[in-house]
Amino acid sequence: MKKILALVLSVALIFTALFLAPSPVANAATEEELRQEIERLDDEIDKKEEQLEDLADKKDQQKEYLNTLQTKIDSVEKKVSNLEKQIQVIDNEIKTYENQLKQLDNEIDVISDEITVTANEIMITQNNISNSEDMLAAKLRASYINGKESTLKILMSSNSLSSFLTRLEMMKRMSEEDKRVINEFKDQVVKLSKAKVELEKKKEELNTKQLSVEEMKAKSVEKKKELVVKQNEYSASVTGLEEDYAEVQKFIADLDRDSALYKDYIKNLEAEKLAADKEIERIISEYQATSKPMNDTTLPAENADPGENGGNTQPTKPPYTSNESWAWPLGNASTKISSGYGNRDASVSGWGWHGGIDIVGKVYGYIYNKPIYASRSGTVIAAIWSNSGYGNYVVIDHGDGFSTVYAHCNSLSVTKGQYVTKGQHIANVGSTGNSTGNHLHFEVRYNGAKQDPLNYVKYPG
Repeated sequence: MKKILALVLSVALIFTALFLAPSPVANAATEEELRQEIERLDDEIDKKEEQLEDLADKKDQQKEYLNTLQTKIDSVEKKVSNLEKQIQVIDNEIKTYENQLKQLDNEIDVISDEITVTANEIMITQNNISNSEDMLAAKLRASYINGKESTLKILMSSNSLSSFLTRLEMMKRMSEEDKRVINEFKDQVVKLSKAKVELEKKKEELNTKQLSVEEMKAKSVEKKKELVVKQNEYSASVTGLEEDYAEVQKFIADLDRDSALYKDYIKNLEAEKLAADKEIERIISEYQATSKPMNDTTLPAENADPGENGGNTQPTKPPYTSNESWAWPLGNASTKISSGYGNRDASVSGWGWHGGIDIVGKVYGYIYNKPIYASRSGTVIAAIWSNSGYGNYVVIDHGDGFSTVYAHCNSLSVTKGQYVTKGQHIANVGSTGNSTGNHLHFEVRYNGAKQDPLNYVKYPG
C-alpha cells in the first residue's frame, strides 16, 4: 500500500524513492552489521512514533500523519527483514557449534581408545621387563657362582676333542643368549619410556579437547539465549507491524467512497497490482534462469493471463495438469472462493484482471489467521513483508516451471531459500496490502505466467 498512500498523499516521488531504493543492509554480511542497522532502525521508529503522537489529534494534518505512519512502516519492515537475517546467522552459528561438538566428541572417543591401547601396551611391556629382569638376575647369580672357573680351565678339562668342541659351542651359545636377553631388556625399557611419553601426550590432548567441549557448550548456550531474545524481538516487531497495517487499512475503510481520496485510491490499485506482478515475475524469472522447465511446447492461449495489454503471453505448456500432485492451500478449513480467475469489476475491487483465486471463510471472520499450506513441495524464493500490492506474501518454486503465490498473509512462517514439503505450514491468512478483508489470494504460475489455479488444485467444496 506504500505507493497507494503515496499517491493519496501526493508524495509519490518520495514514496517511490523509498520503495525502489535498495535496503542499506540487504547484503549485510555479519551479525554485528545487522545489529547496528537494527539499532538505527529502532531510533528511527521511536522518532516516528513521537511524531505520530504529536499529529494524532490534528485533523488538518491527517495527510502528514499518514505519511509519517507509512515511513514508520517502512522502517519496521526493514527491521523485521534484518531480524530474520540475524536470526538465521545466529541459528547457523548454533548449528556450527553443534557440529564442532560432535566432531570433538568423536575425536575424544578416538583419543580415549588410543589411551586404552597405549596403557595396555605399557602393562605388557612392564611384564616383559619384569621377566627379563628375573632372567638376567638368574644368569648373574650363575655367573657369580661359577665366576672362579676360567673359560680356559673349562675347555681344558675336556677329555677329548669332541668334548672340547661341544663345550666351546655351548659357551658361545650362552654368550649369544646373554646378549639377546640384555638387548631385549634394553629394547623393552626404551619402548616403555616412549609409551609413557606418548600416554602423557594423549592425556594432555584429551584434556585440551575436553576443555574445548566445555567452551563450545558455553558458547552454544549463550547463542541459544541470544536466539530466544531475537525471536522475541522479531515477534514483537511483527505484532507492531500488523497493528500499523491495520491502522492504515482502517483509514482506507473509513474513507467516504464518493470522495476524491477514495476514488484516487481505487484508480491506483491496478497500477500497484501491475507493479507487484512484475516484481513477482522478476523473482521467478531470476530463480528459474538456473533451471530449465521440462517441456517447451506451447500452452493454449485461453489458459494464459492476457497481461496488462490484453494480449496472450503464450507461456510454455505445463508437463501435466493432474490435481493429484497439488493440495488445497487452506487444508481442511471451511472455505469458499469469493473471486475466481479472470475478469472482474475494477470499480469494486480495483483489480480488472484477476490472476488467481481469492479464498475466504464460509463463516465471516472464520478465516483470519488460519494456517496456509504449501500446495506442492518446492523452494521458497520469496517471503516478503510488505504493506503494498500483495501485502505479505510467499512464492514457492516447484522445480518444473511451476510456482505458486500466497498473498495478503497475516504472518509468514518460512524464509527465502527454505525447502518446504507439500502440506507444510508456510503462513497465516490475513488482509495485508491491497485487501478489503481477510482472505488468501492464491496463484499458480508457469514460467512466470499466471494459470487458472482450479486447473491444478481441487476445491474441497
